[in-house]
Order: sequence, then structure tokens, then C-alpha cells
Amino acid sequence: MSSLTAHSNPNIAIAREYYGFVVYLASFVVFAIYLVWAILPDSALKAVGITYYPTRHWALVIPIWILGLIPFTILMFIGTVLWRTSPLDSLYTITDEYASPMQREDQIKFVAKDTSVPDLQDVPLAMVNRCMFEEPIRRPAFGNADKSS
Repeated sequence: MSSLTAHSNPNIAIAREYYGFVVYLASFVVFAIYLVWAILPDSALKAVGITYYPTRHWALVIPIWILGLIPFTILMFIGTVLWRTSPLDSLYTITDEYASPMQREDQIKFVAKDTSVPDLQDVPLAMVNRCMFEEPIRRPAFGNADKSS
């Protein structure tokens, strides 16, 4: 049995749109309830019949905690990436066992045909350095040669 995706079955895409809209509306309802709880005095809530609710202390603590969680998450992500990155003098920064290095004939095909898309392969570090840091050959434009006569 093949798995269905949103591209193959339009009913799945429509269902996702409905679910997204329901979550969108629910977020406004939850935010409105939060504002009512945080702003209205205890007497107004008791008059409506709401007697069991958290203390107002949490009306400030939860948003501040969420605002503190955002930079913490970003810094942890950056720290994890830096921790998992190999040092610059490691051979793992150049290649690994899953590498599919570009062979010499593939380089020639890639350079020769401007309209073709080559197979997905790893570009050798020497070729990258040559393309990025080597001075291009400067040829005078046709008809613009120095005429010192």
C-alpha cells in the first residue's frame, strides 16, 4: 500500500487546511481566556462562577519563562552545532566515508556543457580553491589592444 501525500490526494491537503484553521482560532480563544484571567479582578471571576484558577503570579511568570526560553533555544542550537563540528585540522572536514568525489572526466563534462546538470557529487577541495582563489586569465577584448604607434 502506498503512502498518500498532500500532492497525490487533495483531500489530505484540505483536511490539513481545516486543522490549521481550527488551531488558529483555538489560539485566539486561549489567548482571550488568558487575558480575562490576568486582567479581571477576583470578584468578577467569582460572579461568573469561576472559583478555581491559578494565582496571578503565573500571569507574569509564564510569558517571561517563554521569552527566556527563546534565546536559550537559539543559544543551545548554536552551541550544539559548534560542539558537533569537527576541528579545522580534522580530515572529516574534507571528506568522509560517504563522499562521492567528482572524477576527472566528470569535471570535464561539467565544464564543457553549460546547459547540462551534473550528477550530485562532492567537489574536490582543490577545485573549489582553484575556482575561488585563483586569478582569472585576463585577455584583452577584441579590438582594444594597445596601439602605441
